[in-house]
Formats: sequence, C-alpha cells, structure tokens
Amino acid sequence: MQESNTLVEHCFRHEYGRLVALLTRALGVRNLELVEDVVQAALAKAIQTWARTGVPNDPAAWLYRTARNLAIDSLRRSNVEHRIAEEMVHDAIRDCEAAPPIATELEDAPLRLLFLCCHPSVPLESSVALALKTVSGFGVDEVAAAFLISKPNAEKRITRAKQKLRECGIEIADLNPQTMQARVDAVQSAIYLMFSEGYSSSSGDVSLRKDLCAEAIRLVRMLLAHSHLGSPTTAALLALMLMHAARFDARVDTRGAIVLLEAQDRSHWNWSLVREAMQWMAQSTQSNQLSRYHLESAIAWEHCRAASFEEIDWRRVSEFYRMLDRLWPSPMIRLNEAIALSYAEGAEIGLQRLVAMPEEDRKRLRPWWDCAIAEAYHRLDCRSEAIAHWTDALSLATNSAQRELIARKLHET
Repeated sequence: MQESNTLVEHCFRHEYGRLVALLTRALGVRNLELVEDVVQAALAKAIQTWARTGVPNDPAAWLYRTARNLAIDSLRRSNVEHRIAEEMVHDAIRDCEAAPPIATELEDAPLRLLFLCCHPSVPLESSVALALKTVSGFGVDEVAAAFLISKPNAEKRITRAKQKLRECGIEIADLNPQTMQARVDAVQSAIYLMFSEGYSSSSGDVSLRKDLCAEAIRLVRMLLAHSHLGSPTTAALLALMLMHAARFDARVDTRGAIVLLEAQDRSHWNWSLVREAMQWMAQSTQSNQLSRYHLESAIAWEHCRAASFEEIDWRRVSEFYRMLDRLWPSPMIRLNEAIALSYAEGAEIGLQRLVAMPEEDRKRLRPWWDCAIAEAYHRLDCRSEAIAHWTDALSLATNSAQRELIARKLHET
C-alpha cells in the first residue's frame, strides 16, 4: 500500500500537468475544470487499484486512460441528463477517444498548456496563477503563497483566467510560433514561480521539492530549444535556476532541515551546474536586453563566486537589488535589499530599512520579515527583541520545515 501511494504521489508531481494538457487538447478549454477533476479522480483511483493489483508497467498511460474514460463517462452523463449542447458533447467525446497515444504527445504537452494559459487578454497574474494550478498541480494555498496573496484572491484569479479563456475560444491546437512568441514573458514568469515554490516550498512538510525545480528547468530548456522562443532573457533565467539548483545538496541536512547560506558547505555545491550557468550567463549578454533574470542571476553569481559567506560582495548585491526594485518593484526584493544592506553597511542600517518598510509590505512578507528583523537584532546583541521577533515568526510559519528552522534560531538566540 505504501509503495503504491508513494508512486501515485510521484505520478501526481511529474505527470499531473502532462495529463491535464493532453486531455485539455482533446476536450477543449471549455472542459478544463472537468479535466482537472478527472485527473484528480484517476489519481485517487490509482491509490485503491494499485494497492490490490500492483503498479502497472506504464503508470502514466494507466492514469491517462483512466482519466480519459472518466471524462467520456461524465460527458455522456451530462448529455443524457441535460440534453444540452449535444453536438458539442459528441465532438468532445470523439476528440478524446481519437486522441493520440500518450507516448507520442507527452513531452511537449505541459509547455503548450503553459502558453495556452498565458493568453494576452488574461491579466498576467491570473495567467500565471492558472498555469501553476493546471500545469504544476499547485493547490490554491500554494498559488496564494507564490503571489503573497490571500487564498480567496488566488481562487478569484484562477476562476477569472478560466472564464476568459473560455470566452476567447482559443485551444492548444491553435497555438503557432507567432502566438507563442507573444506570450514568452508570461510563460517565463510561470516557470520561475514554479521553480521558486520548489526551491522554498510554502506548504507541506518539505522545504525543497527537487522534482518541481527539475520540471521548471526542463521547461525552460524546452523554451531554449525552440529557435523562436529562446532568447537572452530565457538564457538568463536558466542560468539563475541552475545556480540555485547547484546548492540543493547543501541547502538541507540529512534530516531535511533547512541550512541557511552562511552555514552551507560549499564543497557540496554542484560546481558543474555553476559552470553551465556561467555559459548561459555569457549567452544572455549577447544583446542589449536587461531583464529581472539578468539581475537576479548576477546576484546568484555573487554568492557562488565568493569563497565564503563573509567574502560575498554585499555592496554589489544590495546595488543589484536596488536596480531590481527600481525596474520590477516587489516587497520581497525590498526585503532582500535591506538584508544585503545589513551585511554591507551594518546590522543597524539594515534594521532601520526593515523597520521603515510599509505595513502592507510587512504583512505580505511574514514570517520572513520577522525573521530578518530578529536576525538584525541578534547581530546587535539585542536578545529580548530578537526572541520576540523569532517567536512571532514561529507563530506565522506555514510548514514544518519553516517551523523547525525558526525554532532552531530561537533556541540559538
């Protein structure tokens, strides 16, 4: 039973977006909610069936066939019960039954679904929210955490995006190089948020979801492989993700607990990934384009090229964050700038910047704002203030990995 449950979880993380993409291509955007429901139902059925019969030789194909059959059954019931849109239902059933074998369509499906979600008539934040839910299988809580918004707001964004796509009547089969090129920026944002959620999971019991990061890296490599989609900005994005991925083995300890940058053993970093990232950084400079990914990869490179945490050029890092906030303002960028400034010019300067942040920014950034304040007070030997803010941060942690890290810092203060 445990083995089958583990494999279903693996299939959910790796195949969810591909299954949704294939069925959406067959059934159309108008049936997107049905597609999501039947994929979820197929995964639930797998838990029960595989425990009795054993895991099939091709789990992904089994899930696809099961979800497809559930979709066809649902459409037929809808046709019988309501007698509406009869021709539309029959067309959807025919398309689904005639869909190509999963092996022939699986590889490119999630990328094409990403481009479908990122329709230009849909606001970018809604497009990305829908893409994260349909392609990556994010829960609404995870989407909310990725955007630093409330769960109801995340649900509204997803619902609006689905409605707009239905109104536009655009399907996966309608995508062409021109329409895809117009949506590259939004797709890059979706992929980066996917990677970011994997790198610092906002929910659940793990702090690092390597599979989600690997899927994001795979998708951006697919972008670069397309002559009309690859660009210096895409190269910068891949460089950024590879430099973060290089630290995976040092970022968590043997118990799965988070290891902060200052405590990481750099000998455990994957330097072959860093070298590949440097090559992509060089390629990203072959034009006059300057994107947020160029600046963020430059920050990541400052962390990588320093021999130790103490030798990082924090003044350059703070300058890069200042540029980022000027061009692409964000509360998280302002928080990181304040932290970098605390190492460049002293904890007191950083603390002043943190305290001066608007109340709205503080609310959106918690518990990380509390952690940054606590660390600044700790470095200034203000023990009672540090303990108070570590305690606040602990009460606001969203997963067990965060709670373990904050509790450890609280104990050390």
